Amino acid sequence: MKNYKLNLSITIFAYLLSFGVFAQGPGGGQGGRGGGNGQGQQRGGKPDASEILSMLDTNNDDKIDKEEASNDKRGKIAEDFDEIDTNDDDLIDLEELKASLSGRKEPKKVSPEKLIKEIDDDGNGKLNALEVAAKGNQVLTDKFSDIDTNEDSELDEEELKAFFEKEDNSTKKSKRKKRD
Repeated sequence: MKNYKLNLSITIFAYLLSFGVFAQGPGGGQGGRGGGNGQGQQRGGKPDASEILSMLDTNNDDKIDKEEASNDKRGKIAEDFDEIDTNDDDLIDLEELKASLSGRKEPKKVSPEKLIKEIDDDGNGKLNALEVAAKGNQVLTDKFSDIDTNEDSELDEEELKAFFEKEDNSTKKSKRKKRD
């Protein structure tokens, strides 16, 4: 009888001890919520850019469109969509999302397609000097002849892309020089 009570006491103690240990879940002090340092998560348990992208990207194109952004439970992505979408392609990619989450404010990249849509009054897909001047785009007005590399007196999408890429690269170089 003495052995029986001792065995029963040890069994109950072991059961309670193991129950308490397993009830806490994985290590990391986060209870049963999968603690640890949460691979891929920022401090405070917030998901990182790749996790947000995978959660919201329902069509698996590695980009978030406005419809997908509207599925953000907090509403922050949809609310700040235009600010996060720095290249104005109406899509948020991983780099734009990372920049937004890290607080780096990338300057808005100019979209030649959008620029042509906004300025092209005659609908020919090209910009002439009169259209550019009428819309008050000072940069294009000042640099029109430099941008018009084929000298046809109109700016097409390829010329605009080349110009803005060159401008973007020169801006990055000057920022690097300032840091060095």
